[in-house]
Amino acid sequence: MQSQEPPKSILSENTIENTENYATKPTLTPGSDGEHYLQKKYDTEDRANTFYNDQVLDYLAPKMQQFIVKQEFMFVSTSDRRGECDCTSKFGTAGFIRVLNEKHIIFPERRGNGVFANLGNILENPHIGLLIIDFFQDTIGLHINGKAKIIEHDELLNFKDNLPQSILDEIGLEGPRQPEHWVMVEVEEAYVQCSKHIPLLKKEDKRIDWGTDSAAAKKVDYFQLQGIPLYDRIGGDKSMEVAVALFYQKVLQDELVGKFFTNIDMESQLLKQKSFLSMTFGGPYQYSGLDIRATHQHLVEKLGLTDCHFNRVAEIFQETLVELRVPDKEINRMMEILETFRGDVLGH
Repeated sequence: MQSQEPPKSILSENTIENTENYATKPTLTPGSDGEHYLQKKYDTEDRANTFYNDQVLDYLAPKMQQFIVKQEFMFVSTSDRRGECDCTSKFGTAGFIRVLNEKHIIFPERRGNGVFANLGNILENPHIGLLIIDFFQDTIGLHINGKAKIIEHDELLNFKDNLPQSILDEIGLEGPRQPEHWVMVEVEEAYVQCSKHIPLLKKEDKRIDWGTDSAAAKKVDYFQLQGIPLYDRIGGDKSMEVAVALFYQKVLQDELVGKFFTNIDMESQLLKQKSFLSMTFGGPYQYSGLDIRATHQHLVEKLGLTDCHFNRVAEIFQETLVELRVPDKEINRMMEILETFRGDVLGH
């Protein structure tokens, strides 16, 4: 079944009201201006204020602290400086989230995929949202919003006299079980996630190999991404546009092959090249070998296009992909595919 796009009117930016329309006067009430605006618009101010007054703290109450140290996982949400979000989950044995005091918690960052999506966001924007849920006993959750900071082992050890022994023990572990970093969160909001819709789950035994790189254990291709066309794996149209623009920037400055693009309509050339590469790597475009042969015939006959020029253009394209940090496996496959067009380009 093909997915349907939402109506254009729903996607239109005009459906998002200007921030000036819902900016409110300064208040001591928790929550954002947007929250308060919608509460007024939809007549929920009384309910919201009751929740704020009864449930929202700017610190961790004793019962919250006791709850945290019993849990084995949580959801973590961050965003970069542009507000683009990422959400992940953190797992560990009970107690892996440490409560340092009523205003601070800390948890380990273990070896992962090397992307550092959330840590990278924290470097740009310290705001963080945590959701810790007990699915197995009381079916209740705890929200914590605040500001996060990445902490290294050495920095923590400077305060070892004030740290729980469990943190010192974990820092002292060897191999993949040792955390790579720590994240400390200063609590700004803490409030309940009500039990009403949280399912009660049964925990089953599962062997967990902390820090493993085993593809089988990690089920890295559970969603069968390796069967997706190369075009989609490297980012589709958006990536093609970026790659083609950078590629031609390099080509035009190159002493050997730049001459072939003199007096060329580059806007049209960029579009043609994007279509060609998209088709070549499995995208929704058509571009036949005959077209390629006809397009390059005058370059061969009048400007002396040869193998050395083809090699240099291919080299520049590979440099472009490397600069854009396309994975080596994908680059190698792309270069293999492009090599199959040598005969058509050179009229062999």
